Amino acid sequence: MPKDRQTCTECSMRRQKCDRNVPCGRCVKRGNPEKCSISWGPDGYDPKRHRVYPRTEPTPAQDGAPVGSPTVSDSSVLMHQQEKTPTSASIASGPTSQTLGATPATSYSRPDPKPTSNASLDFPGWGQTTHSDYSGFVNSVRVAAGDPRSQYGMVDPIHAADDASMSNCFGGTAPAQISFLQLLLPSKRQVFQLCEYHIDQILWYHNCFDGSTFHAELVAASSTPQGLQIQNMDLQWAALLFSILSASMVGVSDSIALSWGFQKEERHKLTRQWFRSCLTCLNLADYLRLHHVYSVQAIAILTQSSHILGYSNTQNGMLGAALKVAQGLGLQRLGLDDDEVNITSSTGVLIVPAQRQKIVQRELGRRLWAQLCIQDWFQIPFSEMYSINRLHFSSLKPSNLDDVSLQVLSDEMPTKTGFGNFLYEIAKLMPQMHDAILSANTLYTRYEHVLEWDKKMRHLVLEASPKWLNSMEPWEPHWPVWVSWARRSTNLCFHHKIIMVHRPFLGRSFTEPTFAFSRRACLTASKMILKEAKHAYDEEGPNLWIDQAFMVAAGITLALDTFHRREHEPELEEHKRLVENTISMLGKYDDSMIGLRGCRLLVSLLAEQAKVCANNQLENWRKHALEGGETGPEKRQKFDVPKFVEQFVGGSSFTGSLKENGKPPTPAPVAQKGVQPDINAALGDSEPIDDGGYSYERFEQLFPPQAGISNSFLFEDLLNFDIT
Repeated sequence: MPKDRQTCTECSMRRQKCDRNVPCGRCVKRGNPEKCSISWGPDGYDPKRHRVYPRTEPTPAQDGAPVGSPTVSDSSVLMHQQEKTPTSASIASGPTSQTLGATPATSYSRPDPKPTSNASLDFPGWGQTTHSDYSGFVNSVRVAAGDPRSQYGMVDPIHAADDASMSNCFGGTAPAQISFLQLLLPSKRQVFQLCEYHIDQILWYHNCFDGSTFHAELVAASSTPQGLQIQNMDLQWAALLFSILSASMVGVSDSIALSWGFQKEERHKLTRQWFRSCLTCLNLADYLRLHHVYSVQAIAILTQSSHILGYSNTQNGMLGAALKVAQGLGLQRLGLDDDEVNITSSTGVLIVPAQRQKIVQRELGRRLWAQLCIQDWFQIPFSEMYSINRLHFSSLKPSNLDDVSLQVLSDEMPTKTGFGNFLYEIAKLMPQMHDAILSANTLYTRYEHVLEWDKKMRHLVLEASPKWLNSMEPWEPHWPVWVSWARRSTNLCFHHKIIMVHRPFLGRSFTEPTFAFSRRACLTASKMILKEAKHAYDEEGPNLWIDQAFMVAAGITLALDTFHRREHEPELEEHKRLVENTISMLGKYDDSMIGLRGCRLLVSLLAEQAKVCANNQLENWRKHALEGGETGPEKRQKFDVPKFVEQFVGGSSFTGSLKENGKPPTPAPVAQKGVQPDINAALGDSEPIDDGGYSYERFEQLFPPQAGISNSFLFEDLLNFDIT
């Protein structure tokens, strides 16, 4: 027998430090204060029982679990993590908290997959699991009976927060990092204000969680005497919270944020810290190994803030990780289920109440998978490839359900799911067009495909869209306020995708009459984008990153067009004026990296165009041509891409210079005849530009991948033209 001790049996078996109270703090946290005792039990100390880490009892589903599923024979670390992973209706998106609140917490096991080959036997060797449907979202959990927080997964923090000696590769111990995360939380009132704003005014755009359910989770997490405590949360849920806070702070207007008590300077700092806090929580929770739907939700929502904060590259990598986690959860295999025949648009009532939880989780998975598809397919013009093949998954589009009754509504009824579904239809055209163009062997057949998909895109948005998303249809007074924002976002997306459809021929369209339709289509779309974005800024709606990113794409298109206009053409001054207006509008987003980068690039293009006009390069070349001089390609002056990049980047880090300036550059001065414009003054540089041999590969991508403007496309394709 070991010597007398004061550490309770539960903490001793878990190898955890005990505060030696009865009951101790850890047993209270675990929800089992009645188990706290220093006694070894009536049978005394037994090393076979008391020196083995406690394991959960196998459920009937685990007795017949598929190959690779966690069982009682797994490692103690994995089992302990599974014990602390929340399982509840809280991860579901669909019905309101009123209906979910009546549903008790349930431990879901993974169903048997239907292997199609012996390849499934590889899973145990690799330590991976395979799931066949939505029930793989949630790991088994043991919660305290009667704990009101149990249905929202707030019973115990994850293991990373328990061991004070535990450290990780991100610097410092886990408890130290969690203590720092706690310092970043604002007051309870402000947390609720930010989350409620997101639910009311931003959630419609991505629909990655259910607002009522998350609000109930937040209430449960803050109901303790200490309020919101990171150490008492599941860290993957904490990551979701931080992602929502970051997106809300980016999207809210200055006046509303000030009314909540957030000054502009503090607001900018907190937004960046909350973005990083989300990543820290995910890493502390070991989200790449311990898959949970919370991590997929958090990463998908980070898109709303990452691009504005200048973390586009980071977010692009995180989306790749989210895709793998989603596949591990089986989100790609949410096809038609047997019980879905019980819910139709005619009856609308769920016959068996026990099925509600199942339907809710299935719809959440479909919404998340659709969001991952949208973000992947909208990146195709940027990366010229995609990760999700439509033939490789069986998940259906989310149902257009009523949040309370779960009734399937008509597509003509406005719902948050309906907006995402229509965006999915637009995105689905992008990989189809990409494959069609790659399969063509001549410019003629490639351009035929461009015209074909232009027609399909216009038909989808202008003729086949739901009436409530069509801005030409009359407004119904009973529609929610976000419908007007959804209409504007649909128009922005449509016109931007028209530019992306013609993107392969945009550069040629400025100089080759064969592709003149692409030039007209892109210029018209650019003007419509600027018109819609101006309306979005003038209203009190949320600040969405697409407003700024698509404005930049439109401004670039119009600026490049000015290089190919003669002085007497009325479009020259019109388009220059539109670009200047774009710079002015982007300048209002002084805390956005998209706005700052867009301003700098457009100012550079205007300055370069003014310099070309001041040197009379166009007229001199034409005069020489009329006089019978040699007009071969060797005599044409090309746009000097390397020099432009040197001037654009300047003598220091591009991003660093933007952060130091803190304000957008002033518009380029109008060049007078015979006078060279000062490019350094136009770019707002105080020092002369160093000839550092810059190239576009040496600095980070300027704009979000979904904007379709990669450095290579911009500097190699669009800016690589003859001045004629």
